[in-house]
Amino acid sequence: MPDKKIRFDDFELDYGRFQLCRLGKPIRLEGLPLQLIMFLVEKRGQLVTREQISSELWGKDVFVDVEQGINTAIRKIRRAMADDADEPKYLQTVVGRGYRFVAPTAEEDAGGQPPSQGFPVSPEELGRAIMMAAGLDPENPKGTPKLPNQS
Repeated sequence: MPDKKIRFDDFELDYGRFQLCRLGKPIRLEGLPLQLIMFLVEKRGQLVTREQISSELWGKDVFVDVEQGINTAIRKIRRAMADDADEPKYLQTVVGRGYRFVAPTAEEDAGGQPPSQGFPVSPEELGRAIMMAAGLDPENPKGTPKLPNQS
């Protein structure tokens, strides 16, 4: 993960450099808000509860005002990214529950290339391949196993 970069809109989140940039220029963002945006981006599209954020950023044995800390970190992220809480492009608030990162993203590896996706295979093709590898006839799954020299 140190060489991982995530792009969304004009932003790039560089995990290796622990930095958020907009149009190639670093954005000033403190450590805790930066950790929080990285965590939310990792869980993009999913609801991240305040309890999950607290556990991820502070752990269980830290005695701070976690609620205020989360609110402050979210406010700093929104300010740095010019995101509007009422019409969010990046961070959606789920009132009483938590937050969701909602912007579409693109991931890059260290070489600046999107990660290879391999070749796409449908679930049906994968199932047939697994059955054939196990010596089963996909057309007759409950039948007798195929022997290597049988047709």
